[in-house]
Amino acid sequence: MPGVKSPSAAPTVAQVCLGLSDPTRLSLLARLGREEVCVCDLQAYVDRDQPTVSRHLAMLRKYGLVTYRKEGRWNHYRRARLSPALTRIVDLAAPPRRRSPGSCC
Repeated sequence: MPGVKSPSAAPTVAQVCLGLSDPTRLSLLARLGREEVCVCDLQAYVDRDQPTVSRHLAMLRKYGLVTYRKEGRWNHYRRARLSPALTRIVDLAAPPRRRSPGSCC
């Protein structure tokens, strides 16, 4: 798919564990769930500045846990497709966020 960046190889268990080893990265993964989210929304969710969020997202990309799509100046992130076993590990560590009724995002 044009404009979508993803890792070339599936992440290993060790890479997943490195990606999950930080509370901010766990929060980011929990917010992402299966939907696409803009970096500005992620900043507000974890209450961190843009450079910090970008650094954590870069690590998650490096470990193969997220993919992103660039649209103009904005990057939109979503969880990567993982094997069922790795998806279970990620979901146990950072359960997908449930949308509340009336939520705009």
